[in-house]
Amino acid sequence: MGRGLISEDVINQIKDRVDIAEVVGQHVSLTRAGQNLKGLCPFHQEKSPSFTVSSSRQFFHCFGCGAGGDVFTFLTRITGTSFPEVLRDLGRKVGIEVQESPGQSGPLAAQIARVESLNRAVAGWFRQNLKDSNLGREAREYLGGRGMTEATLEQFAVGFAPNEWDGLSKALIKQGFTAAELAMGGLTVAREQRGMGSYDRFRGRVMFPITDLRKRVVGFGGRILGEGEPKYLNSPDTPLFKKGQTLYALDLAREAVARLKTVIVVEGYFDAVALHQAGLTHTVATLGTALTAEHIQVLRRFASKVVLLFDPDKAGVRAALRSLDLFVNSGIGVKVVTLPAGEDPDTYVRKEGTEAFARLEEKAPSLLDFSLEHSLSTAESSTIEGRIRSVDDVLRILQKSEHPIEREERIRVVAERLGVSQQRLIERYPALMQSEGRPPAPAQSAGIAPATFKGVSEERDLVYLLLHGHLKPADVQRLRPDAFSVPACRSLVEAALNHLDRDGRVGLGPLLDEVIHHEECGSLATELSMREDHFDDVDAHVAGCLETLDRKRAEAVFRNLIAQLKAAEREGRAEDARKLNTQVNELRMQKAGRPSSGMLSLVKE
Repeated sequence: MGRGLISEDVINQIKDRVDIAEVVGQHVSLTRAGQNLKGLCPFHQEKSPSFTVSSSRQFFHCFGCGAGGDVFTFLTRITGTSFPEVLRDLGRKVGIEVQESPGQSGPLAAQIARVESLNRAVAGWFRQNLKDSNLGREAREYLGGRGMTEATLEQFAVGFAPNEWDGLSKALIKQGFTAAELAMGGLTVAREQRGMGSYDRFRGRVMFPITDLRKRVVGFGGRILGEGEPKYLNSPDTPLFKKGQTLYALDLAREAVARLKTVIVVEGYFDAVALHQAGLTHTVATLGTALTAEHIQVLRRFASKVVLLFDPDKAGVRAALRSLDLFVNSGIGVKVVTLPAGEDPDTYVRKEGTEAFARLEEKAPSLLDFSLEHSLSTAESSTIEGRIRSVDDVLRILQKSEHPIEREERIRVVAERLGVSQQRLIERYPALMQSEGRPPAPAQSAGIAPATFKGVSEERDLVYLLLHGHLKPADVQRLRPDAFSVPACRSLVEAALNHLDRDGRVGLGPLLDEVIHHEECGSLATELSMREDHFDDVDAHVAGCLETLDRKRAEAVFRNLIAQLKAAEREGRAEDARKLNTQVNELRMQKAGRPSSGMLSLVKE
């Protein structure tokens, strides 16, 4: 049997039909690098791509953080779902059924599956309401007035929630769902008086299903028809939905974002839908929350450039400014597009078109310069005392720049704009950082220390050559797990010796399938499998590594005998001391070039 209660045969069938490069490419922007593909690691923050995918070996490995594994490992980590769920999803895509087994799913998995089913039914009900000639007439007129075409409404599965207290509840309970499940899915709200039941959360609203990268409907957003508050309403967090981790329309934008390496971030559903309809299909929207660190981590998987397109009002400016700390050192270039007063992304792109937007984007400042300009504008309109106070605000922004030349140039501009001595600003800068307990930005980013193998070179090389099929049967016979001091290497060798064919060679496929998920040696296995080291004479190098291991093991045996001899002498065990002394002398003769058969057998045992 395989992992859990799923047969190994089913697991292997699915793995054989899936290309890891294609799967990973749906979540990470990859480019060709020799025989492999590379991109920014989705599991840690980095500026230079160290995340590597091998189509030939069907593995991935990050040389920055050490993450590695097969397609199942990648999907369980990137989606946060269990191995059986990942296997079932992949199985459906390649036409292989994964049988449910008792004990395979816990209570949370069962809840998530039920909410998935519920949300699909709810989205269908909202969609049918919008299509209804009478029920959906007002909503369709409103959407038409906002320029939404039928094709766009269909693509985004836009629907309508009628202005009824329990219309949704009644419809879904008839379909077999319970009141408790509706509450768990965030679709109903309990009345204030206990025991008085609940009412529908979404009423009298145009509805936008929120879909994740697995194409699951995870939540909903609604825009009220006519006047009323709140104008926009989102599902609360549920077992399936987390607002701070989800971006609207990312499932539809993913392909374009990965191709262009750029993503446009807006604040509202209509803005995202309007830009998609206009052809700017690399657009996503936040869900009534500010950008979060989780959002940035998601964006980094696909894009190296972000365009923030928020409304040009005070709230939009604040939203852009708040994101500065999140993007610092993220490896993403960020621009801020400011629209003309009175415009929002929806109205602007419909009136002016995408070419006008492209011109705005081309001239847009970086997020750092946008933040700096905002602080300078505020300072210039203040009193002398206000400008002095604003200097520290400006310097705090400059501290976020990692590049000393850029920082110096910006300090010069700030000094000219504020009428302050440039030297005074330079002197104030480190003092301010120290007073706040923060060191000034380093002249050069230290980056992340590579999580590559740092153990004994001969052990590394032998395991590398083993995993690449370069060890002959005679070489394999000389491998002794206890001769390896690095635990991961020792585990790999132990596993390899359990996968020998009739000729004494290591079966690499079965070996890698076993160790790829091993907690101790899995990362080392993927790292060494991905590396492309070169040796002038492989046979000679193997022989040298094996001889070094033998010598080190003999030295360890010698040191151990000396320690035992001293202990026997201290404790007055004369007979033990005599035997140990004989063994020590034999080993000394062997080291001097006069081998002793007895001692040779001792070392090799």
